[in-house]
Amino acid sequence: MRVLIAIVALLMVSCGKDAYVDMKAVDPDCWERSVSIFYENEDTESLHNLSVALRYNNDFEADTLSVVVHTSLPDAHQFREQFMLRLKRDYSSAAVTASELVPYRDSSLLSQRGCYIFTITPCRAVKGIEAVGIGIR
Repeated sequence: MRVLIAIVALLMVSCGKDAYVDMKAVDPDCWERSVSIFYENEDTESLHNLSVALRYNNDFEADTLSVVVHTSLPDAHQFREQFMLRLKRDYSSAAVTASELVPYRDSSLLSQRGCYIFTITPCRAVKGIEAVGIGIR
């Protein structure tokens, strides 16, 4: 009976809002070009937590990374801001790569239905970043 209760509880927790993560590969020897992520929004009422997704290898040695996040809304409005990503870097020395979702904006209302474009550009050339993207929950 306890096992059944645990399974039902686990299913109830996992049936929450779906998380969206989309990442694009970049040149791990020298990431310097913009990466654009397209997100088709249907939910105009819920608040979302936005994160910058990173996958990096041992060549990336910093614990922070400055990027510019440029957001294009479905109605063509645009927002651009520089943002400092603070990485946890909580992987072991034996790990070859690590992935992190770094919080960017909490409780954001994506009030327009349609395609949002998030473009992420490093403020300087970076070695060791393998993929970059956006996470929405």
